[in-house]
Amino acid sequence: MAGRILVADDSPNIREVLQMSLETLGYEVLIAEDGDQALQRIYRDTPDLLILDVMMPKQNGFQICRKVKADPDRSATPVILLTAKTQREDVYWGKDCGADEYVTKPFSAKELEGTIEKLLVRREAAQREAALNFEEDLQRRRDAGVEGALALLHWDPRAMDVFRKKYGEVRYTEALERLRQEGEDFVQSETDGGRIEYVELQGFRLLLCGDYEEVEELAEELCKRLTRLVRGFYDSPDRQRKLIPVRDFKTGESHGVPLLSFTAEVNPFGG
Repeated sequence: MAGRILVADDSPNIREVLQMSLETLGYEVLIAEDGDQALQRIYRDTPDLLILDVMMPKQNGFQICRKVKADPDRSATPVILLTAKTQREDVYWGKDCGADEYVTKPFSAKELEGTIEKLLVRREAAQREAALNFEEDLQRRRDAGVEGALALLHWDPRAMDVFRKKYGEVRYTEALERLRQEGEDFVQSETDGGRIEYVELQGFRLLLCGDYEEVEELAEELCKRLTRLVRGFYDSPDRQRKLIPVRDFKTGESHGVPLLSFTAEVNPFGG
């Protein structure tokens, strides 16, 4: 099956062997020589699967894996730790940081290929199931004639991109996790049978029962809460300006990008 795979290893031989082998199978292969490069490529190119050497310069495989698995936007990405370390405690740390598989060197190329295919198939099935569960829940409510609405809580992709580039992946990951938790807490405390789902690069979608005006009020209230929360992740000067200065490298001119905020689009169903 097709897919984009990141190979992060400080050994040129390992990188070359894996790249040739995986490209022969039809995968697109991304290469990183150390932990910093690996993290940059993960967030820039969004690979479908990661193969990480444990003993890499700058950041090791355990650290990269832990950061990826702690990010709600990346946690479903399968991670294979590839290493010569075979002690029981090394395997334990690999599993503890969230790795899906731990493969020791020297490794069988055929077995590794089988592991990759298995993990990608599992990931694709999980993505389909998550999307289907939300859509099935929406359809069940429609079929039952339940009155409610689907609210899309949008953010400006440009504002999020500027925030991410200025403040880095650690604060970006922390902000996403806090936003997701705030949304879940709100749905649990303020609604009856509602649900919320993070939508990559867009924001959140919210499924609530009740009349349109009530759902609209709840969605707008959650937008206000999320906007207040995310503003706390900006440094004080940016909050006071209410924008981040950005320079256009083509023209040399500067302009301001507004701080991240949420807006609601509410669409009724049922009734």
